[in-house]
Amino acid sequence: MIVEICTKSLKDFGITADEYLYLSLLHSGSHDVIDDLKLVVRLEVLQTKGLVKLGEGVKDHIVRAKFSTPNATPFDVMWSDLLSHFPLKVYVNGGVRPLRAKDPNAATNQRARKQYKKYIGGSVVKHKEVIRCLKVELDHRKKANNLGYMQMLSTWVNQHSWEKYQDLTDSSDNERRITREL
Repeated sequence: MIVEICTKSLKDFGITADEYLYLSLLHSGSHDVIDDLKLVVRLEVLQTKGLVKLGEGVKDHIVRAKFSTPNATPFDVMWSDLLSHFPLKVYVNGGVRPLRAKDPNAATNQRARKQYKKYIGGSVVKHKEVIRCLKVELDHRKKANNLGYMQMLSTWVNQHSWEKYQDLTDSSDNERRITREL
């Protein structure tokens, strides 16, 4: 396997060549190669810099949109950003319900990716609005303790479910209270 290292990214992100290689391999899903190599990686530093979201193990780590490989298209970066914000699973009645596949290249994720690309095209503005709405939905669901009713990624994308949250903002309970003068 050949991996090109962008020295500008090393400077910009303040990371080592080992860390860049780790992020590139993680982004491409080459977990077996990561296990074979003896890379010196400061995972906490990468997470602090917003380059990776740590999971339970290497296969659960998610590369953030902030880090993109030189051959990634702008849409690939936006898709990675959506996946990094969208929950992997939810806990319902003592059980676990998956909302999307862990592998970004899985068939179910690819169908959702195709639909998302059709909606987004290359518009960063639309993408940012979708991410804002997703954050609002997650916040509301967490506050109402009904995260278990979150739709699967493919359904969420196909039905444009973020549109339900476009008019909502991150408001506290006080802002929702209606008072009238008598």
